[in-house]
This record gives sequence, C-alpha cells and structure tokens, in this order.
Amino acid sequence: MSETSDVSRGDSWTLAPVLPEERPLLERLGELYLYDFTGFAPWDVGEDGLFDHEGWGRGLWADPRHTALLIRVGGKPAGFAIVSDRSTFAAGVATWYLAEFFVMRRYRRLGIGSAVARAVFDRYPGPWHVLQMTENVAAQAFWRRVIGNYLGHPADEFTTSQGNPVQTFTAPGADVSEA
Repeated sequence: MSETSDVSRGDSWTLAPVLPEERPLLERLGELYLYDFTGFAPWDVGEDGLFDHEGWGRGLWADPRHTALLIRVGGKPAGFAIVSDRSTFAAGVATWYLAEFFVMRRYRRLGIGSAVARAVFDRYPGPWHVLQMTENVAAQAFWRRVIGNYLGHPADEFTTSQGNPVQTFTAPGADVSEA
C-alpha cells in the first residue's frame, strides 16, 4: 500500500514499503541521513567515504521487526521512514517506534515531512514512541509540532537515561483495515 498527497508546490509524494531492489537506494539515502547528524554528532566516514555508524544499513535488514518506507516526491527518491513494531521503552507493551525518519533538504519546509509523518502514524495505529537525540534541537521542535498538530494537543514526553526526549502518544489511524 502507498499513500499519495499533493504538497504546496504542486508535486505529489508517495510513501511505500521499500522493495528488495530498492535496498541500495535506501542505503545511499542513509548516507545523506547520517551526514545530517555530523552537524551535532562526532561521526566520521571510513576510508571508503561511507559512514558505518553501528552498521546502520545492514542492521535494518537483519531485524524483521523493522519496516522501511520510501518517500518519493514527484516520483523521485526524497527520504524514508523506518518503523519498528517494538519500542525498547515499552516493556511488555506493543508500541510502535519511529526508528529513523529522513527527508532530503531539498524537500524540507514544504509540508512533506509533516504529511508523511501523519501518514506513517495513520498506517500504524496504536501507541507510539518517537525519540530524538538531545543534540538535535531542530528534530525536537519538528516532532513536538507535528505530533501536537496530529493529536490536537501536545504529546506526553519523557526523557531517556541518556537525556533524549521521547514523545509518547496513541495514533488512532485513518483506516485500520489498510495498516
């Protein structure tokens, strides 16, 4: 299943599960995602010019609890969302976890990220946890705004032992039969 919507500048976006043949694309987009973190995290690339932060790409495919969703705008790759069916912060309670979320800079501040986030929450109704790194102040503001707008009120929030904020809320879902 894929969602589609129009954005302010006239391009449409889609959100669909990553196909096996799109895995190399996702891993290359992952390099751009990891590069964004170098503004506040001391991550370096290896001698091959690639990041190897905790085996990011390989780890996604090894864990069957992760679902990777590819974002396209006007048919072009524009980002991704990675959803886990189990939050590490919800002992024994089934809770969705937004493991990764990335929109390329070219498509930011156009409403695409917000629209895609809402589509992800609608696709997976139920309890959610969304974590941001302490140092990623822009992401904290984005998620507080997006989730607050989605719910119509601010989400509950807690802080991990590492100091990372986590929003916690329940997504009602648009159409549970399509999830």
